[in-house]
Amino acid sequence: MNRTAIVLAAVVIFATTGCSNKKLIAEKDAQIADLQGDVAALQAEVAEQKQMNAELDRELADLQTEKRVWLEEKDNLVHITLDGAATFPTASADLTAEGKDVLDRIWGVAEQYPNRRILIEGHADARPIAESYRWKYPSNWELSSARAHAVLHYLADAHNAEPSRMAAVGYGENSPVADNATPEGLAQNRRVVITIGSAKAVQELISRRQTGSPSAEFAGGR
Repeated sequence: MNRTAIVLAAVVIFATTGCSNKKLIAEKDAQIADLQGDVAALQAEVAEQKQMNAELDRELADLQTEKRVWLEEKDNLVHITLDGAATFPTASADLTAEGKDVLDRIWGVAEQYPNRRILIEGHADARPIAESYRWKYPSNWELSSARAHAVLHYLADAHNAEPSRMAAVGYGENSPVADNATPEGLAQNRRVVITIGSAKAVQELISRRQTGSPSAEFAGGR
């Protein structure tokens, strides 16, 4: 191979290598841009969640002081626990006027964030359903589920909340947060929890709780 051929071969090799490197660099740049976009979207989502949480905290401040509502922020979600005794009569899934007022106030904030999803969880204390009520609620499973769905239906019917935003599930007496041996513990366990967050965060919460419990999915949970 003469000198000219060698030079031409070298030029071809360098050109090919240069094109390959440029392609790799372009691919890496695209990946970095995608990651930066993901980070920016996540930051925006977290900021929006914090803003909503702050608005809920202000809107429900008096109810929190009166121990009728409790707010907890965790895993980019806000959990709103409603006092069961104030929200429903004994052995009933009919919302009280006070319960409806609380839901009106919660929705007044939630409706400003249409991309947030809402999970409604009903819980009962460990006392069995009285014989006189078993025709309607054979066990605490049915009562807790009926209460969760009563909240869902109220939001959908009174406020036109989109069914695709909501899911409801009942856990009976199987997820206590206090000792059922005391009146105070019974009252704490008899509750409804409304969790609001991104679709991904709420669906992940549902997945974590599915084992041994009813499942819940969005889209038409009515």
